[in-house]
Amino acid sequence: MTRIVASDATVAAVHLRGGRLWVWSRSSRCCNGIVRLQTGTEARARREFRLVASEPFEVRLATAHPPPEELHVEVSRRGRFDAYWNGCAWVT
Repeated sequence: MTRIVASDATVAAVHLRGGRLWVWSRSSRCCNGIVRLQTGTEARARREFRLVASEPFEVRLATAHPPPEELHVEVSRRGRFDAYWNGCAWVT
């Protein structure tokens, strides 16, 4: 399982929105095809998500890459979630 690194505020925000976070990768056409992470509190259609963590909240991941050892999750002041793969903003 993937270890989730999140503040108490982030954990509380995810639980307020149902206790699940979906994370998927998205490739860009610029910058040599950097793969960034996108997040949501609802599942995205046409993607197959797998459970990678259940504590401190459920995380489901859709990517061709193997799951990370650590997934850092932060909530912004506007309530948006950002995920960082092994501490990075992109998947390597």
